[in-house]
Amino acid sequence: MDILIATSGEFPELGPYDRGILDALGRLGLKARPQVWTDERADWGEARAVVIQSTWDYHLAPEKFLAWAEGVASVASLFNPPRLLTGNVHKGYLRDLERKGVAVTPTEWIGPTDDFRLGNVLRERNWRRAVVKPAVSAGANETYIVDLEAIRDVESRIARLAADHEIMVQPYLTAFETEGERSYVFIDGDLSHVVHRPPTLASAARGFTEPHASREYDAGEVRLAEHAMGTLEERPLYARVDVATDNAGVARLQELELIEPVLFTSLAPGSVDRLARAISARL
Repeated sequence: MDILIATSGEFPELGPYDRGILDALGRLGLKARPQVWTDERADWGEARAVVIQSTWDYHLAPEKFLAWAEGVASVASLFNPPRLLTGNVHKGYLRDLERKGVAVTPTEWIGPTDDFRLGNVLRERNWRRAVVKPAVSAGANETYIVDLEAIRDVESRIARLAADHEIMVQPYLTAFETEGERSYVFIDGDLSHVVHRPPTLASAARGFTEPHASREYDAGEVRLAEHAMGTLEERPLYARVDVATDNAGVARLQELELIEPVLFTSLAPGSVDRLARAISARL
């Protein structure tokens, strides 16, 4: 076996937008198949390389996931490598990006030992509406939209969440309701394609179609995405930079995904072959 594509038990055949990588690798003469990362029977050393693709449950056991990654990297080439994964599991990497001058969405970070009242946080920031989620999360897991006027309805629930996790509080971006967000996908360090997609928050998803690739790149957003990529210590095999417009009309980085991003290669012609060639070049 040349390549094992690490995935989750929920998607043993890989996520729906990215399954084409198996055929693309086959066209290059490489044998590849998906393998669930939590399967204790898996022999990761049977492959020359392991590519993490659809491990969308890693956030449920982040320490186990990182230990797994270190173990795999000891017997095969792993992409992305553990040194990139470790810094990307916790959304605290957004603080580092902000220190390096990347325009990220303003965030209040609240730890389990912090004494706080969510209503006070929103009033001090002048946020009438906010999004709250754990700093280690994926998708919309444990994500809440809160309104200052109805803060009592959720404050105790948020306090319980904060007792066990560091949480992030961010302003709710109303642009989600009108334009969604854009995902800039990088393969081997170079911009491959951009996908327009609805947000994962169901309450803001009304009126959106399915994600779709676009030939129109916003030059300012490309610069923002490339700035974020330039802060990395090494070039990843793949990355997805999510961008949305804030309430003042400014493009802000939402995520720099290096672990389990949907790359939407099925939506952008030629992108899956670019990814396959990049994998092949790293063998």
